[in-house]
Amino acid sequence: MRDRGDITLEPQNTTHAEGLFAALSDPRIFRYLDENPPLSVTAVKNRIARLMAGGPPDGSEIWLNWCVVQGASIVGYTQATLPRDGHASIAYVLSPEVWGTGVAQVAVEMMINELRSRHSVSTLVADTDQGNIASQRLLLRMGFAETHRDGRDVFYKRDADIAG
Repeated sequence: MRDRGDITLEPQNTTHAEGLFAALSDPRIFRYLDENPPLSVTAVKNRIARLMAGGPPDGSEIWLNWCVVQGASIVGYTQATLPRDGHASIAYVLSPEVWGTGVAQVAVEMMINELRSRHSVSTLVADTDQGNIASQRLLLRMGFAETHRDGRDVFYKRDADIAG
C-alpha cells in the first residue's frame, strides 16, 4: 500500500521481525503502553505469527497489522481490530526517531483509507493514555472527538468517511 512520499504500509509478516524489534526497542515508546519493549527478535516474530492468524478462532473479529516503512527502514506499526459491527479500533506505535515528523499522521491516514475502502468500516475508535499528549493531539487533528475517560485512558471516536 503506497500513499505519500517515502512512507508505506506493508502487511506484517514474520520477515519484519528484525526491523520491528529495532524500531520498538526504545523504552520511551512504552511509557504510555500496557506492555514492555520486546525482549528479542524471536519474541517479535512469535507475536507477528499470532497476529497473522487474522483473528481469534471464533471469528468474532478481524486483526489487521501493518509495518510502517519509511524509505528502507521499519519505523513502527499500525493495527486495527474489526469486530463484525462496522467499526474499527485502531492503534499505532512508532519509533521516537520519527516522532513529530508527520509519519504517524500519514501512516494512520493510509490505514484509515484501507479500512474504509477494503473493509467497509464506518466508525473508528481509538484510545490513549491521558499523559500521551502528542497522541491526543494527533487524534484531534485527524477529526476524532473525545468520548470519555476511564482511569488513565482517554477514548476517541470518528466517522470513517470524514477527512482527517
